[in-house]
Amino acid sequence: MTDPGAYPNPGQHPTPHEQPPRTRRRRWPWLVIGVPVLLFGACGVAVVTSVAGGNDTTVTPGPAAGDTDGGAPDRGPDFPGKLDHDTAAAAGATITRDELAYTVSPLEAVDTVLGSYLCSTVTIDNVGTTQNDFNGYTDWSLQDTGGAIRDATFGPDRPMLNSGQIAPGGRATGSVCFDDRTGATPGTYVVLFEDTFSLSTDRLAWINAL
Repeated sequence: MTDPGAYPNPGQHPTPHEQPPRTRRRRWPWLVIGVPVLLFGACGVAVVTSVAGGNDTTVTPGPAAGDTDGGAPDRGPDFPGKLDHDTAAAAGATITRDELAYTVSPLEAVDTVLGSYLCSTVTIDNVGTTQNDFNGYTDWSLQDTGGAIRDATFGPDRPMLNSGQIAPGGRATGSVCFDDRTGATPGTYVVLFEDTFSLSTDRLAWINAL
């Protein structure tokens, strides 16, 4: 005799434990895609901020600056080899950019037992609210009367600018020197500043007539 319990009732619904288990959606592909996208976006913001920072530049005093034209940025006087985004001033003037105020004295010929140099005294004031870096060697160069650009070098018997950081309201000062073994030919010399660790290629320039 057939057991009635061996066959399910056609009208009977399956019990809950007989339902097929739900498949869990895998989330790791979205993490693999999403994390690089977020990192790339953050890097993009940092690049834009770094490039835009170089546009906040002012020149003092007045004799170092020319008249503005229709609100265009004042880039100061011209000099041989001046680039489109250079900001220039006469030696002794102050140029402020990215909350640092740079004052560069006129070049001075310095003769030592090791050779001859042209040196300027550089004063950097932190006029902002955050700590800022400075470098007395890699950021500075000198364009001579022939248009050659020389890197800064160590000047004996001079208090050099060196490198480090400046706290808000603080100041760093020291000499920036350039080799002058052949002697200073009369003409126009330009002390140039370009931040080595910035994506901006804008230079600051102080014009000297020797």
